[in-house]
Amino acid sequence: MILALLSQPSSPNALIVISRLLSEVAATKPKVGYIASAPDPKREYFSQTQQLYRKLNVQMSVYLELESEFTQTALNALLDCDVIHLSGGDTQRFLQAVKQRKLIAVFQAFVENGGAIVGVSAGAMLLTPSIASAALCGDKVTDQQSALSALNLVDFQFVPHVTQDQLIDSEFQQQLNLLKSRTYLCADNDALLQVGKNLLVYGAPSLIENPPR
Repeated sequence: MILALLSQPSSPNALIVISRLLSEVAATKPKVGYIASAPDPKREYFSQTQQLYRKLNVQMSVYLELESEFTQTALNALLDCDVIHLSGGDTQRFLQAVKQRKLIAVFQAFVENGGAIVGVSAGAMLLTPSIASAALCGDKVTDQQSALSALNLVDFQFVPHVTQDQLIDSEFQQQLNLLKSRTYLCADNDALLQVGKNLLVYGAPSLIENPPR
């Protein structure tokens, strides 16, 4: 299992983690595919991400959108890649689209068969057991708890874009306590890399034991 959970993909530690993930992939020249969290008709965010990978000497040529532009051909091309990049955006909308296309088991199998996934912000939260943590980074989460279950590829929850002010905010702490599970709080220059059973931490994220041990 090779997974990256990032807050801000262009941050120094995120680039280190993406580079390390690419080096862990068996392919000499890994193929990278992109999943948009929502329609990106002008490919604005896709183009930005292509540039990021180009700096790492890797080409990203596959684009998949799960809503109006979805095609089975694009999905097949994505699953033929060595690495899938899950973009940031509206976490609840992204998860709903993944479930509507019945892709939870598909992506779990992709990882089990040696594929790697880079999750950014919303995309990172999709890798966890639940997207309930999205409420802590400003997303609207209106679904019932039972509908928030995600890919469950790691055993903790993830909160991106965390600031020092949030860490001392009482309302933020109250929301955090509601998660009732281990949670990594990551600032924009924090990043996590899961390689097999080993979790490598870059930067200085806070690990919250919920409930406390």
